[in-house]
Amino acid sequence: MSRSSIKCAVVVLAAALALTACGTSASAGDSAEPDPNATFRYATTYGASSFDPHKTRITSDSTMLNLVYDRLIHRDLDANPIPGLAESWEFSEDGSRLTLHLRQGVTFSDGSVLDASAVAANLRRALEPDSITAAMLDGVESVQEQGTDTVVLHLNGPGAQLVLTLSDLPGMMVTPNAFGTPDKDAALVLEPAGAGRYTVARSQPGAQYEFAARTDYWDPESIGSARFEWVVMTDPQTRSNAIASDQLDAAMATPLSLAPAEQQGLQFDVQTSLNNYVLNLNRTRSEFGKLEVRQALAHAVDRESIVDTALEGHGAVADQNFPAGYFAHNDALADQYSFDPDKATQLLDTAELPDGFSFVAGVSNLPENQLIAQIMQEQLSKVGIGMEIRSMTPTDLNPAFNSGELDAILTTLVGRADPSLLLTSFYGQDSPQNPSHDDIPGFREAMDAANRATDAGQRAELLGEVNATLMNYAAMLPVAFAELGAITSDSVTGYEPNRVVDEWRGVGVAGS
Repeated sequence: MSRSSIKCAVVVLAAALALTACGTSASAGDSAEPDPNATFRYATTYGASSFDPHKTRITSDSTMLNLVYDRLIHRDLDANPIPGLAESWEFSEDGSRLTLHLRQGVTFSDGSVLDASAVAANLRRALEPDSITAAMLDGVESVQEQGTDTVVLHLNGPGAQLVLTLSDLPGMMVTPNAFGTPDKDAALVLEPAGAGRYTVARSQPGAQYEFAARTDYWDPESIGSARFEWVVMTDPQTRSNAIASDQLDAAMATPLSLAPAEQQGLQFDVQTSLNNYVLNLNRTRSEFGKLEVRQALAHAVDRESIVDTALEGHGAVADQNFPAGYFAHNDALADQYSFDPDKATQLLDTAELPDGFSFVAGVSNLPENQLIAQIMQEQLSKVGIGMEIRSMTPTDLNPAFNSGELDAILTTLVGRADPSLLLTSFYGQDSPQNPSHDDIPGFREAMDAANRATDAGQRAELLGEVNATLMNYAAMLPVAFAELGAITSDSVTGYEPNRVVDEWRGVGVAGS
């Protein structure tokens, strides 16, 4: 396949992500130029557990890491692949090689040059068995550098997913000077060393971070402010108050923050996102090894009432891994697990659990997650299922689940650049984010078939079949998709919500 045709296929595929954006009118700052010397002050609900993109244990770390690490492939607002550190790419005619042509003149924050040797070293590190990115690069057999500006990925499996995969954690480039020994790897957790727009000026992990713009960054127009302050605020009312009182310029908009923002006359721009509230199950604990039990959970939960109550209507019911309107969505699954407490009770009887059972669920301490958990706890109790809620920070929650300490977690699966990233990360047998490590019948075969297809329509249909395989197995319980974006002051310029995660490229504060 030629370079132009593979790009076209992927762009058409991602363009099918036609989710509806909504919000107030554009802010006054949108028509003004950003002040390059300003400090952009932003609040969201989490920080980063690690600044090491390949060895972190939480994929959502990628949101903050986008500030300090450029990726080989970048994304536009609609999640289409565009040139990043790789200016262009193409697959070989037989699909056995993906060749990346690197941008020249790029340096890391330590002054070292980003070349084919550095990129190859990163990709080999990303493929190491203890890397969270290894499962995402499934199908890559080896990495070869050609000269100083070309890298070839040799494939032993399907590869259509790899282009957008390289716009996520696997494609983040670290200077090779910062990894390779235990001491360097340990330091990288707290001190990033990338080729991105910013460096970390100071940080209070999990609470507050301050980033300084690089003066030698290759794409200066994507830097909207000289400094970027990132503050963790879990309470939605507090975030809105901080913008109204000019303590912040912008904040993450979550469902429970929209009413306070509207009451205070603040601007916001949101859309139904790929972020999915789910009850993720360790299928080796409690009674979750039984298919009938997992199906009973799905029928016992009233998702519509959760969206209406816990999200105040700012979301959509989740009946699978991806929302309606997204190309990987499977329309045929809409009514598979309708709210039916009687059916749930019958399934528990079939599982030889007529008196029900109990389990412990770790729950993120974010307000929306807590409300969802409380509603779910009450609904499950009506069919004899006891759900003990163990409140935890987002940073602690996923590592505890991944290490096998919890029966389940109520968490948010952050939208990813390509559907295969989410699917292989949470359902792949060898993935560190799948503590069950079960071989889901038909999953690998369905996933491989989808990733062999470079035709947009065919791949969409095959990804829908992957969704069906997972929902038939009831591997986890999708609950709701949230409306997400940002609340902004009038001075913010250049902001538009991303389909996947906000990257803040070119967003700043208007000069006076």
